[in-house]
Amino acid sequence: MQQPEAQLCDYCNLALPRLSPELPPQNALLLPAVARGLKPRHFDALFSLSWYQNPWSHWITHWKFQQDLACGALLCQQLAAAAQSYQAPSDAAICFVPMSHNRYKERGFNQAEELARVLATSLKLPLMSVFASKAGVKHQVGLSRARRRANLRRQFSLQTQHKLPAHMLLVDDVITTGATVNQLCLLLKKHGVRTVDVWTLAVTSAKRQKRYSAAPSSSPDAESKALAK
Repeated sequence: MQQPEAQLCDYCNLALPRLSPELPPQNALLLPAVARGLKPRHFDALFSLSWYQNPWSHWITHWKFQQDLACGALLCQQLAAAAQSYQAPSDAAICFVPMSHNRYKERGFNQAEELARVLATSLKLPLMSVFASKAGVKHQVGLSRARRRANLRRQFSLQTQHKLPAHMLLVDDVITTGATVNQLCLLLKKHGVRTVDVWTLAVTSAKRQKRYSAAPSSSPDAESKALAK
């Protein structure tokens, strides 16, 4: 049956590849192919809709790099539907991976923030903007894991006047090596957060992460091509 507010009919939804055929979103950390590539980690759970594969990768890259807002709306719908199976703690809050001011001007939106807003509405939780991202930091694609970590330690800071809750949900669009969310979760836990659940549209398997991190990149266009492989 086609829902008037949905871009995909029920049959198309059922045909989408997902991490779990039973009840998405599954805790992806239970999958060895994910967990092996995310050590060490500072988050407690990872919820993801799918492996990074078509058609998810097509929708994500077109939304991020070609400003295809229809793809963005579809992905937001998918995340909202998945959130219906998640029991959020009533005192939790939602935050998102930040974007530098220069990159925000270049793209026009922060896809992680858009997804976080949808999740906050679905789960009826407060949305908090707690991170700042410095300008002038290179794209992560093409860097080794060690270089990514060093890069990220300089890139992000936590800036909020509010006391953070004990449980937070951190939202991003794709988890590749996990370096970005690891750094942000570390910052959260240094400021008193005890539990961090990461939410994402897609995640790469451990055996494919080296391919993405080894792809040369110096621009958003190159990043788009590397992620689309």
